[in-house]
Amino acid sequence: MVLSRHPDLAEVLHDDYTVVLNLVRLKEQQSPYVFEGPSFEIWTRIDGTRDEAQIVDELVEQFGAPREQIASDVRTFLAELLGLGLIEDVAHEGGTEAQLD
Repeated sequence: MVLSRHPDLAEVLHDDYTVVLNLVRLKEQQSPYVFEGPSFEIWTRIDGTRDEAQIVDELVEQFGAPREQIASDVRTFLAELLGLGLIEDVAHEGGTEAQLD
């Protein structure tokens, strides 16, 4: 699964955090999401070219934390993002959302 940010997002990217608003779900969301720290590091790697394993590999290399911990944290965060409609699987037919296994 290659992950990409949903095309209907408004985003303001800073050096160490980003603010995201899901325009499609604006009535539900009401306020922007702010990603900083580990969530920012994961978010910036969701660019339509990387899959979950590649994101984990990069974070393990960057932070030197145990792979199992990073993989678990990444999987949990990606599942949240999918549920919120902020990301999608671009390798899946038509780029529709997919479930994380």
